[in-house]
Amino acid sequence: MTRRQAGPQSGFSLIELMVALTVTLVVSGAIYGLLSGGQSAFRREPELTDRQQNARVALNLIMRDIANAGSGMPTFIQTFTQNLNNCTNSTTCPADTGYITRPDVPAEVPDELEMLTNSGTKENEPACHTAGQGNSTVVTTVRNTGTSVNDNQIVLLFTTSGQWTIRNVTNTQGTSSGAQNCDPGNQAHTNLIFGPGNDNTGLNRPSGVCTPNGFGTVTSTPCEVSQVSFATLVRYRIRVDASGVPVLQRWSSDDSSLINAGVLNYQTIARGIEDLEVQYTKASTPNTWVDGAPQVVNNDFTTLINQVRVTLIARAEGRKLQGQKTSASGRTNVRGTLTSVGTPRATLVNLNSAPAAQRQWF
Repeated sequence: MTRRQAGPQSGFSLIELMVALTVTLVVSGAIYGLLSGGQSAFRREPELTDRQQNARVALNLIMRDIANAGSGMPTFIQTFTQNLNNCTNSTTCPADTGYITRPDVPAEVPDELEMLTNSGTKENEPACHTAGQGNSTVVTTVRNTGTSVNDNQIVLLFTTSGQWTIRNVTNTQGTSSGAQNCDPGNQAHTNLIFGPGNDNTGLNRPSGVCTPNGFGTVTSTPCEVSQVSFATLVRYRIRVDASGVPVLQRWSSDDSSLINAGVLNYQTIARGIEDLEVQYTKASTPNTWVDGAPQVVNNDFTTLINQVRVTLIARAEGRKLQGQKTSASGRTNVRGTLTSVGTPRATLVNLNSAPAAQRQWF
């Protein structure tokens, strides 16, 4: 009987096995990292594009309104509403809910932006009589405007003191009155009636056209309306929608359906915008930015606001995306900032007509 002789045993040692496993894990981890990064980038890029596009479209709309701000209006009108920095002041900001804090400074809230704009499609109507020194609901225009002013049309009333208020025309009536500065005789005028009876906006007051209605700044007594303007009051703000996402909202007075009994109905123009910061410069200090709209002083060209800088902080709503950062408020999102500077065209026109003594900014 032949006995088979056993040869040396073959196989991996424990050390070799551990080295092989380590190499396999390293290679597998690298492959997973590449695949995961690619997948994250695949998800991130559309989110970033959507975020940037939202911010860019919103900023373009804001810049268009800023460019038209003050057009066709008296030179020294306060075109940009004051006291809207970190806007929670119940006097100038709507007393509603939905305020959010800034992502970088949780103790502060976004600004709001309100301005008077004008597309120029309709000229201002000069007024010649303010009945009852502003205590009546009737303003008489120099020209016959019965065919150009519609019922339930929102207009701005500019006074001789450089202030303004906003009202809703409920009726028009032809007249040949020669009261105040109205030419008597054959020249026809129009009474614009701002009565509260047929007003569904809540803008009109029974105590007269010069009674503040929460929009205008008329405080002078007696009051005399100098112009009826078909300009638009526009406001931007940030609130949180029903799903908890911050949105940039816009309200415009050129659509009466957006006002119901004095309550403004805002339209969402961009989602994911969590901060709106607005700064201003005036003609005398063009390189100095301030957080609130400076006061415009009558007959002082150096106080005109000549630039507005708007910054939007937008965030992508997708989760677990590469590049996410946690803000001071604890939110984790991919964020980006977009800034643009706009100049009201009307300010440039007005500055060109300023006296030589007030042109030190040139």
